[in-house]
Amino acid sequence: MKKILLTLTIGILLASCSDKKAEIKAENSVDFDVTKNVNEAELKYVDRWNQIELSHTDDKYGEWGGDTDIILVYSDGKNYYAKYAKYLGSYEPPEPPKENEEIKKWYEYKKLERGIDSIELNSEQIELIETSILELTKLKINSKSSFSHSGIVNRVISRDSSLIIEDYPSNKWSEFQKLKNSIMNK
Repeated sequence: MKKILLTLTIGILLASCSDKKAEIKAENSVDFDVTKNVNEAELKYVDRWNQIELSHTDDKYGEWGGDTDIILVYSDGKNYYAKYAKYLGSYEPPEPPKENEEIKKWYEYKKLERGIDSIELNSEQIELIETSILELTKLKINSKSSFSHSGIVNRVISRDSSLIIEDYPSNKWSEFQKLKNSIMNK
């Protein structure tokens, strides 16, 4: 009787452990399928407190950098929005900050060529944001590290700095260009 009870108890424990492993695996799985339905596009990482900044700086002026395109993605808790700005580079060094001036981001010292204050994003644009981040991640992990003093710089940075992807020197970031064009043409 004790052997039957012991065997039954061990069997139940093993069965419950295997079910738990399947649940944990399902919870931790990440869907990297960029071909999913456009209606399912959602950026859960972006909320009222967290934003994502996507930026591209070309190499127009060599070691002095170039023009910088910035797309800031944020949410009000219901909808997603984006701000776009293009800052012009130059051969001249940036002016030093003025005394008692509010601290700015590095690109805000450049001349602003064009800015779009705030547009509501549609599901296709949200999908482009996701594919842009995935494309930059692939560019980063598939390129050899090298020392350089000029080149294209592509970045994705979250407001809380828990997500930072910087590829330098980088290549063409085509999904970012598609996103930029869709925002500018809206």
